[in-house]
Amino acid sequence: MISSKRHHEVAARRRTAGFTLVELMIAMILGLLLIAGVGSVFIANKDAYRTNEALSQAQESARTSFEFLAREIREAGANPCGTANVASVLNPGGDPMLYSNGPIQGWDDAASIPATVASLPASGTGAPIGGESAIRLASAKDSGLALEPMTGPRANVKLQSPTTQISPDDIVMLCDVDKATIFQVTNYNSANRTVVHNTGGGDPGNQTKCLNHPVPPDPDAPGPGASGAACNDFSPSSYLAIPVNYIWYVGTNRDGGRSLYRYGVSQNPVPGQPTELVRGVWGMTVTYHEPTNSAGNAYYSAANVNNWANVDAVRLEMTVRSRGFQPGGTRGAGTDAQRLQRAFTTTVGMRNRLNGN
Repeated sequence: MISSKRHHEVAARRRTAGFTLVELMIAMILGLLLIAGVGSVFIANKDAYRTNEALSQAQESARTSFEFLAREIREAGANPCGTANVASVLNPGGDPMLYSNGPIQGWDDAASIPATVASLPASGTGAPIGGESAIRLASAKDSGLALEPMTGPRANVKLQSPTTQISPDDIVMLCDVDKATIFQVTNYNSANRTVVHNTGGGDPGNQTKCLNHPVPPDPDAPGPGASGAACNDFSPSSYLAIPVNYIWYVGTNRDGGRSLYRYGVSQNPVPGQPTELVRGVWGMTVTYHEPTNSAGNAYYSAANVNNWANVDAVRLEMTVRSRGFQPGGTRGAGTDAQRLQRAFTTTVGMRNRLNGN
């Protein structure tokens, strides 16, 4: 009886005694190993997410940049008028960005673009990055602005429907079946839908009161017009198009990083101000295919292009970086927590110049 009682007392004490120090230490070590394992999996997944997100950002920046530029390169020199017979009645000496006849032009150093071509910021937001390429591309876009039937020589034109696309001093293109004339809008009367064209005013302003083509007009042609020159006839099915002329370059953004910028005079949301289009574009190198170059049929830097009229394709190399994952972009997903950087290349042909056209 005594022995049985003592046995029960010992068992009871063991049940209430808890874990020994050794047992607790072993349990803590096992718990720490489990937490470390879970933590390492979490950190690895987090780093993988950051890397994938950074790659996605870089690829998206490159894809968007190429989409913008490729479309403009393909359409450079083209117009919805369907004719190469394009003339301008604009005064000479104005800003060439508005009416330059050359559809393509490049610079190997964006910071070297002359002020007479583009008034780019010298520093701060929108300032071009030295050593990176810049490219100017010009074309004309269909505005959908149909005109009422036109008869006889014209100085002004009348739209079929009112529009908010046209304002005084805008540069537009009048499309006919066999010719196109670029001019500056003197005034737009929305009440009667009349686009007024006249001499004087504006920058650069118009040479003639009539929508003459070509300019200067034939001095011996009969009929009214500025200085006795004749007004031209235009087809009843004529319509208006909008010339666009942009410089594309890599510049400093407001956060101190770099972005792809577009500069135009009359076409930007704020005239004469660069427009930021794609963030994370860190560098751009542009070369030009010139089959008639004396050095051979190859791609050349802008400085080595002999004749811009013979360029028929463009090769773009974009260097893009991902954004940071901490405030201010201070932590990236690349080596040593730097931003991930990738280079992408594409080649785009100018549609109206390929195959000898």
